[in-house]
Amino acid sequence: MNNTLDLIDQIEAAKTSDESFDVVARFASSHGFGHGACMEIPRATRMPEQALMLVRMPEDWVEHYVTSEYALIDPIFRRAATDILPFTWAEAAEGAPVSGRRVMREARSFGLCAGLTIPIHGPKGYRAEVTFAGGQVDDDPRLLRRLRFAGLVLHDRLLDLAGHGLGQDVPVLTRREQDCLLWVAAGKSDWAISQILGIGETTVHWHVERAKRKFGASTRMQLVVTAIRLGLIQP
Repeated sequence: MNNTLDLIDQIEAAKTSDESFDVVARFASSHGFGHGACMEIPRATRMPEQALMLVRMPEDWVEHYVTSEYALIDPIFRRAATDILPFTWAEAAEGAPVSGRRVMREARSFGLCAGLTIPIHGPKGYRAEVTFAGGQVDDDPRLLRRLRFAGLVLHDRLLDLAGHGLGQDVPVLTRREQDCLLWVAAGKSDWAISQILGIGETTVHWHVERAKRKFGASTRMQLVVTAIRLGLIQP
């Protein structure tokens, strides 16, 4: 991509959430930002129904983060909930409490040494964030401005695509989400699925909840019925 307009055009031309994210991911990874996320920030202690959530971080880190309940003390997450301007992870670490600095120190052991987070705030208390992270990243201010612009466009495109409904776009599930969904349909509990797949029980719950949000399902039964209707699993 030779310029920002080409990048924006490709984001907006994408037909699915994953395709849209792929456009930005290719650009970001070429500058060292090999991981990213675009997600709504919980209001109070609960995540809204059908919340936007697309995470492409190391799976081991995601499991560790969820199991440790780091969202409660993560200085990046907390700052994104209150700030309106983009910030680097180094800036977020400044003045962070000991618990918050521990989260960032552990993230580095998973290859997440630096990052840029773009807070997004909207009407009626809406809050979201787009994050790009990696090991050795390009911190050229001009690049960070492009990433900020790309992140905002990506967020808006993901919201637009999510609003199309299941009748037009079938949500794309990750391999782990598919595995968990199959066992949920078989009537297995989170604990039983964790034993079958060899992952944490909390991680199973997290994958199922992500699948529910992608399908706009409020219950597991609704998730399973919708997946069967779309031909993703067999009754």
